[in-house]
Amino acid sequence: MRLPLFIAYRYLFSKKRINAINIITAIAMLGFGVGAFAMIVVLSAFNGFENLVEGLINNYDPAIQITAKNAKTFKADNTFIAALEETEGVTNVVKCLEEKVVIKYNDKQEIARIKGVDRNFNSSRFDSLMVLGDFHLGDTSTPFGVFGGGLASKLSLFPGGQRFVTVFVPKRDVEYNALNPQAALSTSYIRASSIFAVHEEIDNEVFITSLDFARELLSYPNAVSSVELAISNEDNKTEVKDLLEQQLGDKYVVKTREELNELIYKIFTSEKWFTYAILSLVLVISSFNIFGSLIMLVLDKKRDISILKSMGAQPKTIRSIYLWQGNYIALFGGFIGIVLAVILVLAQQQFGLLKMENSIVDAYPVALKFSDIFITLVTVTVLGFLISLYPSKRAKDVEIQALN
Repeated sequence: MRLPLFIAYRYLFSKKRINAINIITAIAMLGFGVGAFAMIVVLSAFNGFENLVEGLINNYDPAIQITAKNAKTFKADNTFIAALEETEGVTNVVKCLEEKVVIKYNDKQEIARIKGVDRNFNSSRFDSLMVLGDFHLGDTSTPFGVFGGGLASKLSLFPGGQRFVTVFVPKRDVEYNALNPQAALSTSYIRASSIFAVHEEIDNEVFITSLDFARELLSYPNAVSSVELAISNEDNKTEVKDLLEQQLGDKYVVKTREELNELIYKIFTSEKWFTYAILSLVLVISSFNIFGSLIMLVLDKKRDISILKSMGAQPKTIRSIYLWQGNYIALFGGFIGIVLAVILVLAQQQFGLLKMENSIVDAYPVALKFSDIFITLVTVTVLGFLISLYPSKRAKDVEIQALN
């Protein structure tokens, strides 16, 4: 073992003449341990919630969505759909029609967004999103809708009831008549079959029904607002997107699931790094205890420094001793905190120790990532090194004292 490392290790656990040094060192270790523990636990919780929301989004949004570039709707005839189905990597094509509407249930009325889907829609992917009821859209004689949880709550709507939900939308190409306002509205009736939950923005306004019902209500007999694609390999979304863009030209906009939810992913990333910055401040504050401990240690060990210099130790050797002393304090404290945090996170993953009530999951979701452990160790190491620079310089500059 190199001499500076060995001496720094012995200093860390040796009894000091000034007892306050031991206390400050212990507080510094504890601070780094708590900071590293909190950082791993909180970042793992962010990972868990991000994975949860991402899983819900994956079950709601398509792998790839196609819309018209400069129009609300477009015609997707059999030739257009067949070309998409023959595209390499595409496994399913769903025609969709979305529009803002007004819905009324009993005496409550809300603005909502209707989403009509055709028979190719894979309802099995909605299984993990269902809160109440079963997913089915009925038929032309008895249409049903699957409502977002927030929208259903606003309307006090429960699936399975006999009451109809009334859906209003202004008729296209019909002028408003104040004497007979109903004449300017297209009205249809639908029942609720089930309730789903994804995230607040969708839950508060969307309900899903059949494409035929939406087309009849909106007076778009042959049009769609988007085409949703499922692909065989989710890792190849970008390649399939590029292939579709070449095939369709500049009249259409092709987006992947990540691009459709770009804001959500940005929010998760920014919140995670903001939290990391706050938790790093805990470590910065704890590092000042290392600073005080090392300064007092230099004063306590002036005689030892003089002996080492008299024996021929170079100034850089003296400096290295106190640099390593600070790093030992930071690393030991941080390592213990990380180990305890990893144990807690793995226990939460395995046994669900902390429960969540009235939620789509039973326990708080957590996910341990090696990158979080690595960045925590790097943060602890860098802070331990930086805060030790000045005390180590003081130790290097200590003059040789007369030895009695």
